[in-house]
Amino acid sequence: MGERVTLRDGKFFRPKEKREEGGERFQGILKKVIRVAFQLLLISFFLFISHRLYLHLLEDPYFQVREVEVKGCRKLAEKTLLSFAKIEGMPNLFTVRLREIAKRLETHPWIEQVKVRKVFPNKISIQIEERKPIAILQLGEPYYIDKKGVIFSPVGDKDEYNYPFLTGLTRQNLEKDPMVTKSLIMKALEFLRIVDKEKVSPLEEISEIHMEKTFGIQCFTQTEGVEVRMGWDQFGEKLKRLSLIWSDLQKRGISVNSIDCSDLKRMVVKKIPQRGN
Repeated sequence: MGERVTLRDGKFFRPKEKREEGGERFQGILKKVIRVAFQLLLISFFLFISHRLYLHLLEDPYFQVREVEVKGCRKLAEKTLLSFAKIEGMPNLFTVRLREIAKRLETHPWIEQVKVRKVFPNKISIQIEERKPIAILQLGEPYYIDKKGVIFSPVGDKDEYNYPFLTGLTRQNLEKDPMVTKSLIMKALEFLRIVDKEKVSPLEEISEIHMEKTFGIQCFTQTEGVEVRMGWDQFGEKLKRLSLIWSDLQKRGISVNSIDCSDLKRMVVKKIPQRGN
């Protein structure tokens, strides 16, 4: 439509509606600009204050690390852990990078899990979980091995050899055929777990588990020195049968040299020959 024009006293007048609408629009934009500018100014102010406060905290001796607490040590000495953590001097607690400390600690073979946290205002807490050996694997040299099959540390000269020995494998076996060798080790560890759970005589204490790929597990009791052959499977059922056989032998006062449990349906007992017979 065309622009409206009004005739008044012989003169033409245009309406002021458009001019007023343009002024209102400009005022609205101006208000928005002022509001945004104020918000940006406020944010900048808070950022500046926060930055100054952060710098002040970094320089404040109140937050200097004065204590490192270590929990969970059994095998490891606290001094050893602190040397791996490498928390040097008295750093400001805000500058300490916990993840880096944890990574350094995790490089120690005896540490399975580690948690590091800040305790304000001036303390770092280190909680570790050590690996728990379940046996000693003989690979030319003796190594500790845990329940997951992780070979994690050589046995030290001053360590006590109070774990069952796993024998029959060599380092060459592990390097040449790691998958098969690992499966044999895991079978031996499975057997150890079942024995520990069932606590069946005469296998309450085992001194050695010998692994043979063809014939299976051959173990020796720590007290009597009895050789027990278990094969590679049905450990639970075989242990129950073994317990009954051993109980009967004890009642009859029969000493044995070995018990072959490789075949669940046919277990063979070799008696110790008595002198004079």
